[in-house]
Amino acid sequence: MNKILKVKLSLISLFFIIALFYHEEHFLKSTDAIYSFGYIPFMAVSICFGVVISAAVYNLALFIYIKSLGHLYYALAQLTTLFFLINLDSIFIAPFDEIFGLKNPFLFEVSQVFMLFFSVLFLKEFLHTYKIVKLTRIINTILYLAIFDFFLALVFGHTVLTKFIPIFIPIWLILSEARRLLKDKDMPFRFLVYGWYLVLLTVALEYIGFIDFTGIVFPFLHISFALESLILSLAIAYKFKLMDDEKRTQQTMLLQQSRLASMGEMVSIIAHQWRQPLNFLSFALMHIKKRSQKDDKIIQTIKEANNQLQYMSKTIDNFRNFYNPSKEKTHFDVKETCQEAINIASPSLDVSNIKLTLQSEENFTIFGNQNEFLQVIVNIIHNARDTQIERKIKEPKIEIVIKQKSIIIRDNAGGILPKNIKKVFEPYFSTKSDRDGIGLYIAKTIIEKEMKCRLSVENIENGVEFKITI
Repeated sequence: MNKILKVKLSLISLFFIIALFYHEEHFLKSTDAIYSFGYIPFMAVSICFGVVISAAVYNLALFIYIKSLGHLYYALAQLTTLFFLINLDSIFIAPFDEIFGLKNPFLFEVSQVFMLFFSVLFLKEFLHTYKIVKLTRIINTILYLAIFDFFLALVFGHTVLTKFIPIFIPIWLILSEARRLLKDKDMPFRFLVYGWYLVLLTVALEYIGFIDFTGIVFPFLHISFALESLILSLAIAYKFKLMDDEKRTQQTMLLQQSRLASMGEMVSIIAHQWRQPLNFLSFALMHIKKRSQKDDKIIQTIKEANNQLQYMSKTIDNFRNFYNPSKEKTHFDVKETCQEAINIASPSLDVSNIKLTLQSEENFTIFGNQNEFLQVIVNIIHNARDTQIERKIKEPKIEIVIKQKSIIIRDNAGGILPKNIKKVFEPYFSTKSDRDGIGLYIAKTIIEKEMKCRLSVENIENGVEFKITI
């Protein structure tokens, strides 16, 4: 167990022990209203109730529509929050004590247990997408304790654990640990933390007697819950939008892999059909060589013909490997892989008289899927080729430079518009109507997520430069 977590658990245990010594103060001695709200606070509470109900209905509708448990748990958390606030107002605040009339300490305590239970369930579902494994045990323990406390309430007529440990403490424990353990914090996570911290701060101030100390009577707690409802609803919607975008991208990548696999099968069939005539031609050349009577011109011609046959055979192997959807990761030679990319891309460049060169100031290896890396290089080359053809560039050229643990691919196609250069790696962004705009996004995903390298782009003089940094 981490030292920081040990300190937090020790403090919570100490808090629980101290609370036991003052156990009499945790039991309600009277159900008479302590505070009285005027017209403005009353309207503020009513609006806050409306916000919480709307958030609950909204998330419940989303659950029915998209079957996401995160929406269901949050809707139930909002409903139990509403039930808690109604019980709170019935006991402590006029005129709500007469409007609701729920002066029942048992319901008030049980509402807190349910609010904790469904809030933690929601946090578990929400944080599950971030794959914080170390947090699962803490969350499950809190859920089991909440269930156990509910049964204690049925037996003794009041809760035990949540009576002496306010529910904002276990929620703070989960959020603080999630914030500590998670390295890459996206916007939905920040919304989640800020929304909950707003509530936790308000509840903590209420708990230590802030209102009694200042004499300010206003529904700060209700407002904080309403704001939390709005903020977390935005966080949930944003998070599931990101997840939906990621799912779409994964489906597109699977479709791309399926296409490559289908083309690989077709290339394999062609290769199988070509092997026999190539072998026949090779044997035929050997037979001619024997009959040539050591004629130097004939032998030289046979040698050149053999080289062409070897080139054709190698080309078949290159294309078959290129369309191989294997996910195996190895240490592969960067220069050899770039040269193979040139061999694959050259036939389509020769037609348009595009000059493609490779300069290697140093060489090194990368750990990853060689075929995927090859596809990234070929994809960037083809993008440059298409732009050069579209813009009718005179003396078009593409350069691949290997130096200082980086691979640079640059062209002279005129560059990317400044308004578009920051969008080129976004999914489904393309300036061409006949493209799906997924190629460079997949390239960045392969380089940065699969190979832990970096892919960047910038405009240079008369062109653009893609850089893969190890």
